[in-house]
Amino acid sequence: MNQATVTIRLLEGAFFLASLAQPEDNSRLQPYIHCDGFAGGVRGVTLDRRPPTAQPWREVSSGGRTWRVSVVEGYRVMYSYPRTYPFANLKAERSDPAKYAADKQVVMRSLEELAGADGNTELAGFSNQGFSGQTVTKKELAGSTIGITQIFSDRDLVIVTIFFLNQAPQNRKFETYEEFIALRDDFVRGYIECVAKKIIRRRK
Repeated sequence: MNQATVTIRLLEGAFFLASLAQPEDNSRLQPYIHCDGFAGGVRGVTLDRRPPTAQPWREVSSGGRTWRVSVVEGYRVMYSYPRTYPFANLKAERSDPAKYAADKQVVMRSLEELAGADGNTELAGFSNQGFSGQTVTKKELAGSTIGITQIFSDRDLVIVTIFFLNQAPQNRKFETYEEFIALRDDFVRGYIECVAKKIIRRRK
């Protein structure tokens, strides 16, 4: 990676930090989109708001048909480690209160079906600090997306989807599959811990 690329990455980080002072601070998703610097120094480099003019739903395939999962508001955060290309694409979305339970079941079934259709993946569930979730991970470093994690907050009616990205070896933090798994686990654990702390502070 040349000096110009490094400079661009540094500027992206600066823009992300500057965004913390924007109206997103008033969003109910604020604890979910302003976590930064956890898991060994991963940084949020871009923060994008779902357009207010977007349809209040997204389409998800499950059970041989397409479902509409409600989205009242949403943001995307791209994360990377210093001097590397993006490691994770995180989407935090708040559901319609009347539809959250159904939304959760749809996206869970969709990920389970994705794992079941590909014999080269593993599916695991987890629970941590009041959040539940599931992760599907490829068994090798192949393709552009090598893992997907969904995190659910039943209290906040929030669904977080994290796509873990593969890059060319010289542009990523990890070298081996085992190193990727360790980084993924640190990312999910660190993110949940960060969100939980921010929620506690918000409720005081």
